[in-house]
Amino acid sequence: MAFKRIAFIILSNKYLFYIFRQKMQSFSIDNSYAQLSTYFQEVEDHRSPVNTKISLKDVLMSGFALFSLKDRSLLKFTKEYKTRASNLKSIYGIENLPSDTAMRQVLDKVESKNIQSILAKFINQLIQSNHLIDYEIFGGYLYIPIDGTTYFTSQKVHCEKCLQTHHQNQTITYHDKGLVATLVHPEQKEVFPVAIEAIVKQDGQTKNDSELAATERLFPSIKSALPAAYPVLIGGDALFACASFLNRIIAYNWDFLLSIKEGNQPFPFKQFEQKRKAGQVTRIKKVRHRKNTKEIYEYVNDLILNEDNPDIKVNFIRYQQLDLQTGEILQEFTWITSIYIDNKNIKTLVLTGRARWKIENETFNTLKNQGYDFEHNFGHGKQFLADNFAILMLLAFLIDQIAQRLDKQFKKAWITANTKIDLWEKIRIYFDLVNCDSMNIIYKIIAKEIKVKIQIQHIDDS
Repeated sequence: MAFKRIAFIILSNKYLFYIFRQKMQSFSIDNSYAQLSTYFQEVEDHRSPVNTKISLKDVLMSGFALFSLKDRSLLKFTKEYKTRASNLKSIYGIENLPSDTAMRQVLDKVESKNIQSILAKFINQLIQSNHLIDYEIFGGYLYIPIDGTTYFTSQKVHCEKCLQTHHQNQTITYHDKGLVATLVHPEQKEVFPVAIEAIVKQDGQTKNDSELAATERLFPSIKSALPAAYPVLIGGDALFACASFLNRIIAYNWDFLLSIKEGNQPFPFKQFEQKRKAGQVTRIKKVRHRKNTKEIYEYVNDLILNEDNPDIKVNFIRYQQLDLQTGEILQEFTWITSIYIDNKNIKTLVLTGRARWKIENETFNTLKNQGYDFEHNFGHGKQFLADNFAILMLLAFLIDQIAQRLDKQFKKAWITANTKIDLWEKIRIYFDLVNCDSMNIIYKIIAKEIKVKIQIQHIDDS
């Protein structure tokens, strides 16, 4: 027995659903979709006019809708066209829908730099409209940690730009990786990807690209997201605690708060111990009886990064969490920073440094395990396809994060659905069943502010 939707009826509104118009709020996710469509219209089309039956805007918006709706594959997304055509047009503004093959072929040749800059445009818009005031620390800094993540892996499919891992059994794993900059705050839940840069073999190179090298290409994208001379605090793991990276940050007039490991940079640890024994290290203790722990904050300013770079000065922090009864060290973290440390800011610096994990847990983990399928191979192509799918997915995640923070209807729908996975599923269900002109209407249906009755006709397959 098969089922077919044939009609719907509004129970809570005396007007027909197709003429319903949502009252505008201070922010609506639908406004973000419209803004994104405008940005996509500005992307240069590499095709000749003869081959542009479907506009590049429609192709890009279709790729975005794939990740916005959290479909598990491109094939599944395109198979739903017949059911979804009306809502894809009214909600996402897609006039003509590309086949899965056409989408891959077109996206493969769109230079990634032409769409990855859109992330920065949304961040700049948030800052200019004062939506990120709560993300400022130390009187105005935005904390932007960076980290790398893999978004395509295969032992067969690859191109000349792919990174390679050679195994002892003579096999090779090919993968595409991106370096992502994300705006976070230790006390705020939402995270906002600012920029992404592909970590790929550069033209003429035989060796793998590196996260460190990719920062040179990433930093201009970060800068473009911010108003002129905006204070920035760059975060990162111990990989970045080196002279070349610090000089790069200094050249942008930014500050840094980076994890550091003794194995990578032993000289600051050596100086720290010398000054500690001489009584020149400031030490602050804090007992947390409810957690049965003791926290120890230690810091010293004006150290040298290493003997080869005596002109690079860093300030050093060590934070330890100990068992109050046994004295056992439960956790220990060390950082270097360009910000002068004192008793007033040491705890905020530690909280901020520890918030670096948000780029892994709140960004990458969410993308990989909460509906976005970041590591799923949606397609590789010969040029830019895998990179562009990653960017479109980040755009979907960014707009979802903005909605989570600012869209009241999104929050109500999320509360009603209970979990994000359930919310995404409900969105897809109503998107497929109810023709409407606004994603916020779907949120209202999920939040039970609008009641709909779906009339189902039973069709005998025999």
